[in-house]
Amino acid sequence: MRMSCLFPAAAGLLCLALSGPAGASELWSVTSPKGSCHISFGQDPVAEGIFAVTQHDFACPENLKAISGYSMNNGDGTIIFYSTASGLEQVARADKEQPGIYVGMTLDGETLQVVHSDVAEPQPELTPEPAAGKAGCLPYAGGGCAQPNDIGAPDVAAGITSIHMVTRMNVRAMPGTEGAVLGRVEAGQCLDIVGCVEQNGTTVWCEVKMKSYRGWVLKQDDRKVYARNACG
Repeated sequence: MRMSCLFPAAAGLLCLALSGPAGASELWSVTSPKGSCHISFGQDPVAEGIFAVTQHDFACPENLKAISGYSMNNGDGTIIFYSTASGLEQVARADKEQPGIYVGMTLDGETLQVVHSDVAEPQPELTPEPAAGKAGCLPYAGGGCAQPNDIGAPDVAAGITSIHMVTRMNVRAMPGTEGAVLGRVEAGQCLDIVGCVEQNGTTVWCEVKMKSYRGWVLKQDDRKVYARNACG
């Protein structure tokens, strides 16, 4: 077990107990619905109690590109992000959900996930096999043709507020395979959903409520259905 710590003098303590080889990256991914960036937390002060953030992506979305400073509050429980481009302006806040994962919101009301690179180690996404069986059959990941009521996004307005996993899948920070992996769900697991989004007319991602965080699970794509609509 390696202890990875960042502790600027007056900024509190940002410290994670993480397994991994010595010298592993200290990068963090910061993700909003508009995209993701990689940053690192520095020890150079930019104002009293506020320290420098280094950006590592040229293609960082505009709402995250503004982040250039941070402060720690409540020990290591809260990160406040600042822009120092024209004075000092708070642009986002994230609260600790578990070691290596912070969840919060930007100043313009968008959700924010801040995840340490050791926690968000990229995991291979399940690669669906070509659909088997009769023409027009969209199969479940576990086999067999999906029932019509399991195809498409759950009808939340009609009271369907859960999905039932038929295979193991990643939980991601945003609806897309570019989102950081926050965890996994197993076949047979029932998940409460906040809502779902449809992409390209065939792919459905659902935002799910985990024990200590929220994330996105691929519900179906153009080849397979990975979760049934509703549990039970």
